[in-house]
Amino acid sequence: MLDSGTELIKLEHNINYSPTFISTDRRRGPGQSTSIGYWQIGADAQQGVTHGPVFKMEFVDVIGASPGGYLKIWGIDNQGADAPIYPEAYFAMVNEQRLIHVYLQKFIFCDVVGNEVAPTLPHLIVGYKKRVIPFVW
Repeated sequence: MLDSGTELIKLEHNINYSPTFISTDRRRGPGQSTSIGYWQIGADAQQGVTHGPVFKMEFVDVIGASPGGYLKIWGIDNQGADAPIYPEAYFAMVNEQRLIHVYLQKFIFCDVVGNEVAPTLPHLIVGYKKRVIPFVW
């Protein structure tokens, strides 16, 4: 049960899925610390309905989606360019190779050295979410 999701969302190239605290405290200015607010999944807008982070990615159809042929995936704690690069062909394997268990920050389609390449063909990557942010990351 810990590995199952309550919401499935379609993940998009170069969207930030990190949990982001949104302050609703009108007594404090922007950037000042407060505990009044809520968490949303997504830096710019709420991604999906539930407020739990994307904790698993399923690569349903990515082969040939971009001319670069690779994907770069950031976990929540990855910084800057520090993220592994996977060949798209890796996700053509069966069963477990189609799944990556990670608290997702973002992913991009890229070339072999990690330079971003926009996808040119339809693709499907599914994100699994829970209802709430877990107590322990």
